[in-house]
Amino acid sequence: MNKNLIFFIYFNVIFPFCVTFEVDISNADIPYGNFSVLMNGSWNSWGWGYQLSESENDNIYTGTFCGFSNGEYQYVHSITGDFDSWSGWGMIGNPPLGSSCDFNPNDSYQNYGFTIDNNDIITSLNSWNCCGTDDCSNWDGCLSGAVKTDLSYLYGRFEVRMKSADGDGLVSSFFTYNTDWDQNLGNLNWNEIDIEMTGNRDSSVQFTTHHPGDPNSWSIGEIIQVDFNPHSSFNNYAIEWTPSSIKWFVNDEEVYMQGLSIVDDLNMSQKIMMNLWPSIWEDWTGEWNEEDVPKHAFYDYVKYYEYNPSLGDYGSNNDFLLIWEDHFDTFNNQIWDDNSSDSFNGNLCSFSPLNTNYYNGHLILTLTDINQDFDCNEINGDINFDSITNVLDIEITVETILYDAFDLLDTCAKLSVDSDYNQDLNIIDVVFLIDNIINN
Repeated sequence: MNKNLIFFIYFNVIFPFCVTFEVDISNADIPYGNFSVLMNGSWNSWGWGYQLSESENDNIYTGTFCGFSNGEYQYVHSITGDFDSWSGWGMIGNPPLGSSCDFNPNDSYQNYGFTIDNNDIITSLNSWNCCGTDDCSNWDGCLSGAVKTDLSYLYGRFEVRMKSADGDGLVSSFFTYNTDWDQNLGNLNWNEIDIEMTGNRDSSVQFTTHHPGDPNSWSIGEIIQVDFNPHSSFNNYAIEWTPSSIKWFVNDEEVYMQGLSIVDDLNMSQKIMMNLWPSIWEDWTGEWNEEDVPKHAFYDYVKYYEYNPSLGDYGSNNDFLLIWEDHFDTFNNQIWDDNSSDSFNGNLCSFSPLNTNYYNGHLILTLTDINQDFDCNEINGDINFDSITNVLDIEITVETILYDAFDLLDTCAKLSVDSDYNQDLNIIDVVFLIDNIINN
């Protein structure tokens, strides 16, 4: 008997049950270009997911798939395509949290689900982000900012001065990542070195490396306690990456190190990246409140030092040589690329270039509701948005302070005049604004 036929018979005897999925995407923001509708989850051994098809041009996508055993399964709808470089997770459709079709209403995950108990299953028809066709989520999604370098770097010292966003569920980052993936290698492409602050922790920073593996990549790292709140003050962080070790620094003090036996497979060139995003992994970051927006991560500067033991003059053993630094007065397209073309698995937001801005010598990544009008003009201190900073802006700023009306300003106005980034308006901001006008 043909071996493939034997396997097919065996597989369907052991896992005999079939599931029919369906979803109506009529109320989704259907992307332009080629796309596919998937069911993905259980979690996440379905890999790419189960791809559905439309038969009657009615935006209802269906598909029947077999090989399921008895047990519980959870899933979400997803749309992927040209718009997200076919990541599999470009758009995510969930049931409203705590609704009747939220499979486990006692947890904080918004997943559909079903149970197989010696039977085939036909899932209920749900509209996008809905329970059925009527009970739909009021939340349409969120946007945030992200940037990456144009070039990739193999080894070096990567340094940043930043202040992270506070709030459960949020991740502010500075990291390096290999983007030059060979599609034939899968997770063997993975090279990543992270500095991350989670908004639920006010006295720690996390340092992690992510390594290539077949079939799965692997990770190792530590959450390091610090004597400050990374969300309330600017601090310096650095990574020193060499062929034999990776060291992490906080305010110029080495706080964590991984040796050769751990990092020997981190040997691919990587881009420098920064982003702000809400995580689905609540045991790590806490539960994100989607109404707690806007949120900001602030970056004062980034420096890159080449690893050059013979000619270096900085860092450990003077092994590093400064090649460039950016203090974020404006967007420097000789160094950076916008990184807002997609999202990634585990991120509840999408990235938008409107959410990446430059004010008062800082890069600001802002997380907003997708429906929030957010298009900042990047002119420092221009609180009235007339495209110029002048005495009128001083008058409005002083009036705002006197009447304690800072919270009444829109997000762009706050970013423009809050020169010390303490999410308040005071005399320091007025002095900075006057100095800015005088010197320009």
